[in-house]
Amino acid sequence: MSINADLHCHTTASDGTLGPLELYLRAMHQGVELLAITDHDSVAAHHFLQQHELNGPRLISGIELSTTWSGVEIHIVGLNFPLDHPDLERIIQNQDNARRQRSLHIAKKLVKQLRLTITEEQLFSEVVDIALSRQKNTSDGFTLTPETVQTGRPHFAQWLINNDYVKDANAAFDHYLNDKKLGNLRQFWPPMSQAIAWLRALGGKAVLAHPGKYKMTRTKFRALIKDFKLAGGHAMEVVGGVVIPGQTEQFVELCQEFELEASRGSDFHSPDYRWVELGRLRPIPDTVQVVWQDF
Repeated sequence: MSINADLHCHTTASDGTLGPLELYLRAMHQGVELLAITDHDSVAAHHFLQQHELNGPRLISGIELSTTWSGVEIHIVGLNFPLDHPDLERIIQNQDNARRQRSLHIAKKLVKQLRLTITEEQLFSEVVDIALSRQKNTSDGFTLTPETVQTGRPHFAQWLINNDYVKDANAAFDHYLNDKKLGNLRQFWPPMSQAIAWLRALGGKAVLAHPGKYKMTRTKFRALIKDFKLAGGHAMEVVGGVVIPGQTEQFVELCQEFELEASRGSDFHSPDYRWVELGRLRPIPDTVQVVWQDF
């Protein structure tokens, strides 16, 4: 009998809205048996949860790394690596530096677009405050510092809303935060092959995240999976929180063809997104090997 595994979700350590303990308890109430918290370029939630006694789903380590491949931003989920590995902090620091440079680039573009009288550093500082305030709104006491908190486009969208430039996040992205306005944000991330090599060096599994979200031709998509496999990737998410008819079957066939294991993850971010829930996922067909079989 298959277990209810959810190996892709986010807390306030990255761009989720629940604190780590809040998310863990929600997963328990949703019947999740095996859980991986996979915040973007961060394991802060795992370090926080190590301080608590957990009596619900088995928790395995996880992270989601932002990378590039052939001009496309690709996300790689890492699973089941030791949190005390000496190389892990260096990998996260590399990603933190890239994310900071990316955020300063966004701030510079907004200062120019809006003809602001403040500097890009001042705007970035205000966005950091927004990210910190989101953490302080949770009930489990999880907070980071201004130096370690993450910032991304959702936080800049909130800044635009707070300052009455737009009414909502969709308008923020439509008018100010899209690729046409901001330019190539992918330039800041490492190549996909580098991220896979990092995860393999940690002793973890590298999983191609949410393959259904990449807008590319079938030929290019197959090239992506081939390169992912050649770089040492282990698995692909075949079941996600958003169900598209026939997609799981297509991904299972590709796993079989390229000898990849299969993973399962909701990519849960917030209870507000009611169409995505922790553990509310289709089972993985038994024709393919699951990534957690040897965890």
